[in-house]
Amino acid sequence: MGDDMPADPVTELAAGAAQLHELYEAYGAAGFTEQQAMQLLCAIIRGSMTGGD
Repeated sequence: MGDDMPADPVTELAAGAAQLHELYEAYGAAGFTEQQAMQLLCAIIRGSMTGGD
């Protein structure tokens, strides 16, 4: 492995995206529609960006 390789190939951004996708899939498995699942994710993201206000 060369010196130009990252220590961990999974970045924080990629890990966060994977977690959001898993949550989206879980909402679908729980019976939410695709639109509802996306709206819930958007609400979570908005809340995290605004401090939960």
